Amino acid sequence: MLFAGIDWADRWLDIAVLDKAGQLLLEQRIVYATTSDPVAAYLALLKPLDRRWRSAVTGIEEVGLPFTRALSATGMRVVHVDPTKAARHRTALGIPKSDRADARMIADLVRRGVAWPVVDSTPQSQALRVVTHAHRAAVSDRMAAAHALRAALSRSWPAAITAWPATRGGLGSPQALAVLLSAPGPRAASRLTRADLADLLRGAGRTRGTELEAERLHLHFARPAMLLDPLLEDAEAIRIADLTATLAAAVDRAARLEVHSAEHYARQQHHHITAGIPGIGSILGAQLLAEIGDRPAARFENGRALAAYAGVSPVTWASGVTTRVSLRRASSILLRSTLHLAAFSWSMHSPGAQAYYRKRREAGDAHATALRKLGRKLTLCLYHCMTTQTRYDDASAFGYAPGEAAALGRRPPLGDDEIVQAWNLLQLPGSTLAAVGRALGVSAHTIRRHVLGEPRYG
Repeated sequence: MLFAGIDWADRWLDIAVLDKAGQLLLEQRIVYATTSDPVAAYLALLKPLDRRWRSAVTGIEEVGLPFTRALSATGMRVVHVDPTKAARHRTALGIPKSDRADARMIADLVRRGVAWPVVDSTPQSQALRVVTHAHRAAVSDRMAAAHALRAALSRSWPAAITAWPATRGGLGSPQALAVLLSAPGPRAASRLTRADLADLLRGAGRTRGTELEAERLHLHFARPAMLLDPLLEDAEAIRIADLTATLAAAVDRAARLEVHSAEHYARQQHHHITAGIPGIGSILGAQLLAEIGDRPAARFENGRALAAYAGVSPVTWASGVTTRVSLRRASSILLRSTLHLAAFSWSMHSPGAQAYYRKRREAGDAHATALRKLGRKLTLCLYHCMTTQTRYDDASAFGYAPGEAAALGRRPPLGDDEIVQAWNLLQLPGSTLAAVGRALGVSAHTIRRHVLGEPRYG
């Protein structure tokens, strides 16, 4: 029986192989630049060492590497060595830090059984994970491009920002991009006629109310605006046009990847489970299945283990009479953020989830805490449905009779008494919107809207 340890780096792999007695049999470095197929080179190194070399166990700290996935595809047994435990083991034994010593230490940990088997999802699930991660990155780039364009407009042409508030699609809407690409400055926009604007809107895909929208934009751009020196305005227009083109490309990229993500999501074996949960659409459903995988029973012992992995179960620290509860930071950040969004959407479309959220809020939980607890409940429901192949049922999940579901509806974030309390707090010397919001468990934006009466979008 062979026990191999691999320490990976950006340019090479260090390999150490031990036998059952812990005797070092081989130490080798595989350099990517001089090796076309590192997996084949690694298997060639193992072959002369033992007649049963295919039963060797390979330990590695990073199981997401292409090398690790390709090695698993050959049928070799690969186990995961926790980097934190490996670092503590190195410190306890006083082993100097080097790639060769790390490979030997990982091999020894594998021989001692301080490793965990790697449970791979099916190729369909892995493909979904790749596509959803690409879609996440595209959405992040789209947001960054939108913020950059908004910042540039705020410095030179603020009227363009108010022309397309969020209620009309924002700066990332096809109509806003078409107009800004055609007229990236206030003088150029003021020279656009109603017919020009209507043609741009039709070219962007608008089919209804085109003339009214063109009239609105024509009046908006005809108003007096702050004008810079013509030479400086031309320079700003070049920057705005470039940022608009970048945003348009980012929007197209995110839209294309969303289509691919939906196609892969529809082919998943658990698609019918997530698709049957109220408020979970194709994007959130694809991200949930991508992070959980299609073999939850093999990866996680029970639903609580999955909730801990997702970071929705807090960590309780107890010593004597002192007990402290804190956020579980050692978790999947992507799954935790997805569950936060999914729990919010779930609470808006599921009668049971909405009642549970309101119950937690009335008990004194903050908004984020109530969503975390709702996300934990969603995780447990997903684990049960995926492992038993049963469809989601809202009445069973929250324990009410099918005909007793509470009516869905949105309550105002602040009641009449709380609005009066907020007014009184704002009159105090030194009070701020953020401090008043914290006192009432809401955001400063909520205070602006529901107490001061400011519009939702500026």
